[in-house]
Amino acid sequence: MPARVAPQNLIGGRQKRTSLPLLCLVALSAPLSVFLWHRMTPPEKVAEPSYIVGQDDPVTLPVPSKQVQPGTRVKDIQFRTVVYPRRQVPPGALTSIEGIENSVTTVTLPASVPLFSDNFAASGSLRNPIIERIPQGMRAMTIKVDATSSVEGWAGSGARVDVLLVTPERTTVVAENVKILSAERSISPVEGTSMPSVPNTVTLLVTQEQCLAINTAVPLGRIAFALRSNEDGDTWKETSFKPEYLKAPRQENQQADISGYVSVDGGKNAFALSNGKWVATEQIPSGFLPSQER
Repeated sequence: MPARVAPQNLIGGRQKRTSLPLLCLVALSAPLSVFLWHRMTPPEKVAEPSYIVGQDDPVTLPVPSKQVQPGTRVKDIQFRTVVYPRRQVPPGALTSIEGIENSVTTVTLPASVPLFSDNFAASGSLRNPIIERIPQGMRAMTIKVDATSSVEGWAGSGARVDVLLVTPERTTVVAENVKILSAERSISPVEGTSMPSVPNTVTLLVTQEQCLAINTAVPLGRIAFALRSNEDGDTWKETSFKPEYLKAPRQENQQADISGYVSVDGGKNAFALSNGKWVATEQIPSGFLPSQER
């Protein structure tokens, strides 16, 4: 006869068989919970790397290869690049000419100097630097010159000159105290001690009468300048000189220097005191009465 199993043993066995699947479920749910927690938790932000720019990092700037005159288009300028340490770059200096290729210069640009936006303007808004220097009623005219007539180039922009006409017959002062507006299209004055360049042309600021006189004189002979001080406002004592004056003193000068007069031998011989010397004369100087020697 088979042995009987106690009821409590049956119950205990059933409990053991029931707890095994539960343990498996718990074991499987733990990784799933961890996975879901990671999916629901926002990822931490990774800090972006920061880049530090040193003050001595090189910066490339465009600069003119040679001096540039006002009114020059940017696309016609020859540029080269210069490397600057970043901390030495002038504030506002242009690092590129992109976008200003069709602009024009408003001032003289020195060679190898950084550029600034104030140095340029749109071609339609450029102001003429010569027109702005012509007062009401005055005129600007241009004539050809050389090393002799331009006083070796010292008669440049801003200088004041007297305009002379030289012909075989005489030298004549055509215009006095005339200002030079530009030399070889440059309005920059001659400065420093270095020898200036000799221009081929100069533009003069003249009155209407001086403009007519100079243009009339140009085809008659050679034009020369007599450079004067900017503070000198005097006029010429003599405005014309002939070749024969180099051979003998002028009669007008003799009369101007006469300080005495005397006639002798009953008026047959007369003498004038000129520059401290008695010289023979045939005329009675103006303002003198003859005194005869007895």
